[in-house]
Amino acid sequence: MEKQERRGSIVISNVDDIIKIPDLRSAFTVMKEMRIPTTNLSSLDEAKKRIIDHFEKTNGPIRIAPGGEKHEGLKKAVEEDKENRMTLKQKYSQSYEFFKKLPKQFQMDLNQVFMDIDKQFQDRPEELSKNECTILIAGETTAGKSSLINLLLGFDLLPTSQLSCTATMCEIRSDKSGIKEATAFYRSLQQEGGRKGRKAPERFSLSDSKGQEQLRQYLTQVDEYGESPIERIEVVWPFPMLEDGIVIVDTPGIGGAGKMMKYISKYLEKSFGSIYVINSTNAGGVQKGRLQDFLRTVVTSAGEDFNPDAALFVVNKWDQIPEQDRSTLQEDIWKKLSKLYPGLKEDQLCYMSLKDAAQAIQYGTQTAEHRQLSLGISTLLPDSLRNRLYSHYRWISSVLKRSAYSLKVSRVMASKNKDKVQEKFETIQKQMNLIERNAGESLASLKRSMDVEVDLICKKVEDALKSPELQKKLFEWNPKECPSTKDVKKLSKQLEEKLAERVATVLNSWERSNNIVADIKNKIIRVFKRDFELMEDQITKCEGALLDGDNRVITDLHKSIKKQAPVKQLFKKAKTTTGDEDLSSVKGLGAAVCSAGRLDLSKNKEVKSLMKVSRISPEDRVCEAMTLYIASIFQNKELKLKVHRYFSKFMKGIDSITKMIPDFLKADRQMIKTLSQEMQEYDQNLKDVFPTLIPQCYSLQGQLDVFFVNHIMKFDYKLEDLSWDMHEAPIGSGSFADVYLAAIKGGKRSDGRALPVALKVCRDPIKENTVTDILLEDRTLRDLDHENIVRYYGATFKFKNMNQKRDVQWIMILEMCKDTLKNVFIGPEVENPGKMSSGSRHQLRAMKEMASYVLQICNGLKYLHDKGFVHRDIKLENILVGENKVVKLTDVGLAKPMVDIAHSIVGSPVYMAPEVLLQFERNYDSKADIYSLAIVLWEMWYGMDAADHIQQQLFRSLEESIKSGLRPSMSQSVKPPDNWAALIKASWEYEAYKRPEITEHIRFFDDFLRNN
Repeated sequence: MEKQERRGSIVISNVDDIIKIPDLRSAFTVMKEMRIPTTNLSSLDEAKKRIIDHFEKTNGPIRIAPGGEKHEGLKKAVEEDKENRMTLKQKYSQSYEFFKKLPKQFQMDLNQVFMDIDKQFQDRPEELSKNECTILIAGETTAGKSSLINLLLGFDLLPTSQLSCTATMCEIRSDKSGIKEATAFYRSLQQEGGRKGRKAPERFSLSDSKGQEQLRQYLTQVDEYGESPIERIEVVWPFPMLEDGIVIVDTPGIGGAGKMMKYISKYLEKSFGSIYVINSTNAGGVQKGRLQDFLRTVVTSAGEDFNPDAALFVVNKWDQIPEQDRSTLQEDIWKKLSKLYPGLKEDQLCYMSLKDAAQAIQYGTQTAEHRQLSLGISTLLPDSLRNRLYSHYRWISSVLKRSAYSLKVSRVMASKNKDKVQEKFETIQKQMNLIERNAGESLASLKRSMDVEVDLICKKVEDALKSPELQKKLFEWNPKECPSTKDVKKLSKQLEEKLAERVATVLNSWERSNNIVADIKNKIIRVFKRDFELMEDQITKCEGALLDGDNRVITDLHKSIKKQAPVKQLFKKAKTTTGDEDLSSVKGLGAAVCSAGRLDLSKNKEVKSLMKVSRISPEDRVCEAMTLYIASIFQNKELKLKVHRYFSKFMKGIDSITKMIPDFLKADRQMIKTLSQEMQEYDQNLKDVFPTLIPQCYSLQGQLDVFFVNHIMKFDYKLEDLSWDMHEAPIGSGSFADVYLAAIKGGKRSDGRALPVALKVCRDPIKENTVTDILLEDRTLRDLDHENIVRYYGATFKFKNMNQKRDVQWIMILEMCKDTLKNVFIGPEVENPGKMSSGSRHQLRAMKEMASYVLQICNGLKYLHDKGFVHRDIKLENILVGENKVVKLTDVGLAKPMVDIAHSIVGSPVYMAPEVLLQFERNYDSKADIYSLAIVLWEMWYGMDAADHIQQQLFRSLEESIKSGLRPSMSQSVKPPDNWAALIKASWEYEAYKRPEITEHIRFFDDFLRNN
């Protein structure tokens, strides 16, 4: 702990305080108080250095080597990454060998999904051979990106003047041999004859000041259009903080050099980590538009590969923020960034002054902020290496899962009567044709609606600009705001820019107040969501039909191949944004409208006359010009086109998804066609092909997933993050896992204590034949977020053999609940409604208590059913009770998609629907949960265990008894009211289609509670 010392009015508690000493007089005061000699001092820097030396002798040194610290952890991560890349190359090789063994029709199917799959199998391993991992550094102009790199280098190499900002990409590689050089690569230029030519790359030394100055000039050089003639500059420099293979890329500022996003996008594709530099003094740091747009681009372009851990945010110029404003600004920055960057953690933000940190380096020390930055980078770089591995793992996994899907479809079809197979193919083909046709019609209808909306908006804009409220804002000008040049051309140009900015700002403000854009966007999303989620479900059912419902792979396949199921994710993201998400004063609807406005000197005589007239005040000229400018907007025939183009950005994602649907179905169609042509080979395939290839495919997937868990996956918590006594007895046990009490040390409850959790520890280590299901369960749980579903905090692991660090046991970290509904409702002391006198006040109270619990169970089930899942094991033991009597469904990780559950016996027999227990339905759905719910309702009414009750009535097997109509008796002493009894009986009907939907249960119990 650094000692705090008060020197006059200056408090010295750390090195940072010394660096902030404002002047030499203050430094002398501090030195006098600390009894430090002041002889031969000529500058503030010398004084600070002497104070720091004295301070560190007292408090312990914080010395660093020039160029930053070298982290041993990073060196180890790079070595491990090299080994992991070699292993992944072997996985590619094994998967390619498997691909070549597949019959031709299966290879064709894979080529439909993964274009040029043969070439990809050759190219992708080569990418792993490249010993480079790119870290992108981005931020707004003047935020301090180059200053950050100079700090990391320990040398002022890149230009940092606000007047000379970086205008091109700069790649920096480390060199252990001490080489210092740069190579400039020029853009291609148009030459005579229309051909494009490119100047040869230029290499120069950075060993002296001349070369270093040349680098700064090349980095900031721009032409008359604000573009750099240089495409990129590659710098080689001794960089102790970096290991071989890590490349730092400095980018032009967002909002700076013209086509920056076009160039940065290329780097985004190959970057596996990012550092974003934010100017904290710039209107709250995270501005609408520029940085927000860029971050949204990063998240969207990464899609399912998005990894929030592989990023660091440096909030610069923190020294310029008044102390009293810092906590408020921190909250604001965190709030904005966490919305833009899902999964962001607070330790990924580093609030600092790069200027102070650089100054501390000159004194041979580091600020506390700099040390925090170094720690963040030491975490970021391994995460970036892991991110690269993950993208390769994901591709191989997707290929294997599609292979498993195709093989299983073929096996199902091969085992059927050939006439029935052909009939099924024809039915599915018709369904697919209908889906494709509906997709096209839905998009066409949306586009027609958009045309109507654009007409209405143009009329609204015209009325708004003529309204007194907006006219006042448009025509009130300060003399300082008005251009006054005598050059007619310059005057018209400056006026046009001023007018456009004012009109755009006013219109955007009006638009946001009236939710114009938000309403249209929501309307588009609402229609598209209704139509296309239905189509997505229909596609899933088509695929399920191909597999006869016996498909563990469909959901996993859709989660693995990004383009296969994007619709629901698209709307999940859309719901988190607002209508004004990226509309700054120079963008949005206002900018679209203003792009139709002109002050045309050559074609408009009134404009020309106004520009030439001299006897007019600047304010009057601007106001008259505003009248002409607004008139030009509505005289422009392209206004509707420009507004339409603005709204088309909301249609882009929709358009691309619509086009995906034919592509998505194309592979399945091709597979049906091929299978139909080769039915003669079915018998041979059943005997020879499937028994060999399907197990081999699962084995490869299992081996790949074991490698992923052991070497790529970043677990949510480490064991040391948990307070858990491994030697204590479990509080519960199931078939595969034991449950223990624990707490998350960093997690805070409202009372400030550690967050209690339940650890579900798998008894057996992860193995090739279990790991894929474990990972699917993990992904399923992460997708669930509902008050009545037990919360999943993530996963961790422990070694079964702690000494040898092998045999990984998977641990799920779940919300801790104090009780089960079985303990609440089953027992002789419980006051169940069925134990009270009919119609009594006590019974009504018990019925209300029961109904409040049931309503929560139903809400949780509805959430699962709406997401396309069946719980499959609803019983009182699996319904937990948390604080404030909140019901939590547990064991939902076992929930499976409705097309993914044929022949899957999971659950307790007495709660099982007949179609599950007797297996006469090959593809059961959510109605199986309704049957289980009916048994639960009976137990809650009577306070009896249904299994014990049924057992007393059994005179033959449970299966035969259920088939013949055996259910728990409703003839006990106190029966439920007729409407309650009717709902229970309807819910345990033998035929699934006769059972009510979960929404009917919700309506029933909600009405009861409201009326009582």
